[in-house]
Amino acid sequence: MVVIGHSQGGLLTKMTAIHSGNAFWNGISRKDFAKVRLDVEDRALLQAVLFVEPLPFVDRVVFICTPHGGSYLAASGWVRSIITRLVSLPATVTKTTVALLTLNPDLASVTTLQTPNVVDNMTPGNRFIKTLHTIPVAPNVPANSIIAVRGDGPFESGDDGVVKYESAHVAGVESEKVVRSSHSTQALPETIGEVRRILLEHAEGAPPPAVHETTIAREPEPAGKKD
Repeated sequence: MVVIGHSQGGLLTKMTAIHSGNAFWNGISRKDFAKVRLDVEDRALLQAVLFVEPLPFVDRVVFICTPHGGSYLAASGWVRSIITRLVSLPATVTKTTVALLTLNPDLASVTTLQTPNVVDNMTPGNRFIKTLHTIPVAPNVPANSIIAVRGDGPFESGDDGVVKYESAHVAGVESEKVVRSSHSTQALPETIGEVRRILLEHAEGAPPPAVHETTIAREPEPAGKKD
């Protein structure tokens, strides 16, 4: 499977192909996670969210306008105000957060645990963004990047109206394509062509599909029967 993500979807795309180890949990506490008091259901939820392993069927990831270092627009006060009013947290996440602090009051003294929303996770300097940025894509999963930059100036100092080039740029990718475009670059022929190129090259390098032979079992003919 090739997973392609645009904008914040690129961050989720990256999450399908990383070994996070203790990195996300250490942003909350240095306490051994195994010693944290939680019921079975809440522990399973936190385990799945904070200790990420690559999905075994993901063979390549493609980032399009992905804010690996956060979006400067998300840091804007009016954007934060509007989205915070529109977005509510799932009850299960709120319940687990409350349970974690209630059963483990020592965690609150280590760091302030705040349940993030979509704006927080796009803000430069956010704990989640900073941590994810330090985690490389698994070495067996190739990655490609398409970055949009508006105007004709130097792309290194440019942006697409939402994400700066320096935020979308990530080391270690197999290829990086800069498209002169706004943030919604996925509609442009140049971007579509680059995605097509990546997929075709990936298909050429993929192992051939297994050949399944169908055999038909026949009942033995009665003894003595002739054609």
